[in-house]
Amino acid sequence: MQRYLFLVVVLAVATPALAGWKLPCLFGGCSVEFVSPEYAKKPVQPLDPQAALASINAYRTKNGRNPVVLDERLSRAAAAQSQNQANRSWIGHSGPDGSKAKDRAARVGYRAKIASENVASGQKSFTDVMRAWEGSAAHRENLLRPGVVAIGVAMAKNGSGRAYWTLVLATEAQ
Repeated sequence: MQRYLFLVVVLAVATPALAGWKLPCLFGGCSVEFVSPEYAKKPVQPLDPQAALASINAYRTKNGRNPVVLDERLSRAAAAQSQNQANRSWIGHSGPDGSKAKDRAARVGYRAKIASENVASGQKSFTDVMRAWEGSAAHRENLLRPGVVAIGVAMAKNGSGRAYWTLVLATEAQ
């Protein structure tokens, strides 16, 4: 397995034609994407939450789902997770204290009945993040979750400028 992975990395670095090639995660729910040196040099675009909402709603509508609204509390929960990831230069769904999306939503005053989360790292724009999530079965499932009514979205950068993106999708308990 290590020999195979080493070969893939060498080919991706040595072959510009493979730039942008995607390797699925062997453990599910994630993927590794090789990018061109030109893409790697591009600056990270600032997050526009309203544009992100429009992109998510366009995707949901195209797939027969109801649109969602942007909730400031969920955006604060997403910002906390993005900052946690950036601080640790690590991507994942657990906070440093073991918290999950539902826990972080509760901390900002959103009592979630349903809460799920998409995270990404390294993409240069929210458009690129959406493209990655649309191409991943687990992330696509979250984007199209039928019971979701609200989202929060955020991005934070680590010390080297790498972007960490978080999308929280939820429905508040009655």
